[in-house]
This record gives sequence, structure tokens and C-alpha cells, in this order.
Amino acid sequence: LEISFKSFDELRKILSFYQLNDLYNINIPCKNSLKNDFLLESIKISKQEFPNIDLIPHFSILHEFNRNSMNTQNSLYNFLKAVKSFGCNQVLLVSGSQKRSTLDSVSALSILKSNPLIFNQDISIGVALNPYLPGFLFEDEIARLEKKLQSGLVSSIWIQFGTDYKLLKSRIDILSNIISANIKSNSKVSSIKLFGSILIPSKQFLARFKYRPWKGVYCSSEFLESVELANNLVKELLKTYKHYKICPIIETNISTEDHLKELKMILHL
Repeated sequence: LEISFKSFDELRKILSFYQLNDLYNINIPCKNSLKNDFLLESIKISKQEFPNIDLIPHFSILHEFNRNSMNTQNSLYNFLKAVKSFGCNQVLLVSGSQKRSTLDSVSALSILKSNPLIFNQDISIGVALNPYLPGFLFEDEIARLEKKLQSGLVSSIWIQFGTDYKLLKSRIDILSNIISANIKSNSKVSSIKLFGSILIPSKQFLARFKYRPWKGVYCSSEFLESVELANNLVKELLKTYKHYKICPIIETNISTEDHLKELKMILHL
């Protein structure tokens, strides 16, 4: 589950609800006001006060950018050291929706690779992939992924949400071949885990998305037509994830009994 909050009290309330319902795999994104010291303190509180929770924090170069690329790279290095000291073993590194010309996840990983303190640390780094991009944009996305994998630091790939599950199947086959080749050529990486984004549809979400689509998120007109049709596509997407052993990441807010009940119905739990 991906968690979103605006205060430490709200964070504690949500994590208490998760703990009460035996939900222990949590993501903390890096976006909007959830960044810098507020993000780090939130991670610290989560790990200290809820030690049973397995937490994966995100680092967005866009949102953590600190005047120039060198400062930002240092911020990333310090972030990795800090979250490791808090007890986190995984981090998702993303460029953000608007890539910086001076630093992105590809160049950041390349720089980290040359730092023996990071390269030898027992911390896993995840990277993002959008398999729904059209034509040459997807080719560029795959080329960037291969460069990220060449760093030897990547142990997970996080798949963007989209609704064309048939296209996803063909793109996952391409991805699987790239992963296999990378594992063979890199002795430090024994396996790469796949995560896949899931959004739980609601009338409010569909109306908002129609009015203001999210950059890089490809939703079909069928998905946007009704909650019922959207739920059907999400179920097909979940079947695809299960077939390819992709761990679903629920990005929709789940913080009440009603939210959880709706989620369980979609997941058939």
C-alpha cells in the first residue's frame, strides 16, 4: 500500500489502522510537501514506532532537487545512509514527472556506482518503468532501463499504472529478456523483483482524471466510462500481475474500513 499524509499525527493514525488490519507492506512516496526533512522524519517515526512495518521510501530527484546536481546527488547519498540507519533495506529512485536536464535517475545511479560505500551497502534500489509508452518513447524508456541496470545497483522495477493489459503482456516479455540478460552479466544481482501500480476506481477519480489526466498515465476511454468497466480492467490487470509474479502496489488511499472492504472485493480476499 502507498501511504499519503500531511502531518505526523495523520501518519500515525493510518499506520495504526494498517497494523490493526495486519497490513505491513507500505510505501512512502516523495511528492508535493512530502519531501526533505518531513519525509525523513516520517520514515524515522514509521520504523521506530511501527517496527513490524516493512517500509519502502521513495526519492524523487524532481522533488528533492537542491539548487544543482551535485547538491542533489549528495542529498540522495545522505538519504540512502539515513533510511538504512532507520532500518529500511529498499528505496525507489525516480526522476519525477519532469526530468531535470542536469540529473536524472540514470545519471544518479551511474554516480552512485562509483561510490564504494553505497555499492557495498546492503540496500536495494528500485527504478520505474512505463510499459504503456507509444513506439519510440517506449524504445527510449527501455534504453534508459538498460543503463540503470548496468549500474549493478538495481534490484526492483516498478511498473507505471495503465489499462492496456494486452500491451502490458507483450512489453513484460521484452522486459523479462532484458532482466535475464542483466542477471547473467552481473554477479551482484541474483534477481530483480517486479512491482506494478494499481489504482482503485471511483466516480470522483474518473471525473478528475477526465478533467486533468496524469502525465504518463495511459487510461483507455473504456476505463474512464464507468466505475464498473474500470473495475473490470483493474481485475484483468491484477490477473496479468499474478501471472508474471508482479507484486501489486495500491496507490489509492486506503485508510478506512470502507476503503479496505472495497479493496478486498476487487482482490477477491
